[in-house]
Amino acid sequence: MGATDFEKRKHDILEAIIEVYVASAAPVGSELISRKLRQSVSPATVRNVMAELEQEGLLEHPHTSAGRVPTDRGYRYYVDSLRDARRLTPDQARQVNESVRRSESAAASLLEGVGEVLSALTHHAAFVVAPTVRRSTIRQIELLPLSLHKLHCVLIGEEPFLASHTVELLEPISRDEAISLAHFLNTELAGLPADQLIVVLERRLLAVNDSFYHLVKRSLGILQAVMAFEPEERLLIEGAAYLFEYPEFHQSPERARQLLRQLELQEELLAQLRGDLASMFDRARSRLDGAQVRIGHEVGIEGLEECSYILAPFSLHQSIVGGIGILGPRRMDYRRMRALVEGVAGVVSEVLGQWTTEHGRGVADG
Repeated sequence: MGATDFEKRKHDILEAIIEVYVASAAPVGSELISRKLRQSVSPATVRNVMAELEQEGLLEHPHTSAGRVPTDRGYRYYVDSLRDARRLTPDQARQVNESVRRSESAAASLLEGVGEVLSALTHHAAFVVAPTVRRSTIRQIELLPLSLHKLHCVLIGEEPFLASHTVELLEPISRDEAISLAHFLNTELAGLPADQLIVVLERRLLAVNDSFYHLVKRSLGILQAVMAFEPEERLLIEGAAYLFEYPEFHQSPERARQLLRQLELQEELLAQLRGDLASMFDRARSRLDGAQVRIGHEVGIEGLEECSYILAPFSLHQSIVGGIGILGPRRMDYRRMRALVEGVAGVVSEVLGQWTTEHGRGVADG
């Protein structure tokens, strides 16, 4: 047997072990793999290969069992070998397309609905790194006084981007003054990118005549307060309950507690996902570049060592503006999951592009 044939056999055995372990969550023995491969590979040969894979750090041997389980490195080798296995079947593509488009009945709820769709398709926790109004052009600003010292401000960008925040005011405000401020803001700022609103008002404040000074100063204070609350992205998580159905978590209360804590806090996970999206943009320079898969300790977050995630970017105007993905146990069906994540991300890009084409809308280039 040549070196190439031997390496292929090792690859086939590792792939079979991972697929069996994904389905069973139990350490995998040589006899089961010999039967699965349906070839002239004896259990003894499989045991020898498994021992080599363990020496190479691709498998590990739990002390309570004669079987092996994949390591992070083993999963990484397997995932990298699936680099070209990204396409959904026609039936899967049709299901994804129909499910996502049903969720867009209300434009502002598209990204929330997409998370629900992906979670239902994968039975993992689904997440969306959703751009906020900071990445949009402002179409309208609405001000609603709730009391003399409390004002609700809504910045309406291009769908599905909207910001809604309540601001505490030092100076009292009347309903008539709120109407005047809203009229001034829409006259001066509608049609500008959100990241230019503060800059424009600050410049206007330096050059304004006395008759508008109060309006500009009051408007600037309100928008500064609103934008201070508005992040660059939001992390939307759907279907987290699915994770606690897997034995990795429901059999380990401490592991489940750590997982739940990270999902509630979100900051570390969002920072990691934001970094992955930024690196995708740097590599792709405004074109989509497939999915990022982080496995076990690659996630780099305490409490998520037994998890993996798959993240795919979605785009608008040929530019990456957000991401969608799943978080699940390391023992996931990477082939199917990656195809579903990339398929859903592709449909989201198509839907966002159609909105801008049909309605002449779009987020500002970032």
